[in-house]
Amino acid sequence: MATTAITGKFVLNEDEVSQILETPRKKIRQTNAFNDLNLTKDERIAHAAKILKSNKWK
Repeated sequence: MATTAITGKFVLNEDEVSQILETPRKKIRQTNAFNDLNLTKDERIAHAAKILKSNKWK
């Protein structure tokens, strides 16, 4: 898997910020794939800890 780092600096003006904030949210359809969008903060942390514990980092 290839990764890249974004090193550029982006500046938004007030109009662009307003446009982003006023954009309606999209409804994400339910699938059988796991996602943490509907989990509480504590559940997300617990799930992340479980994943890290299951991996054998060397």
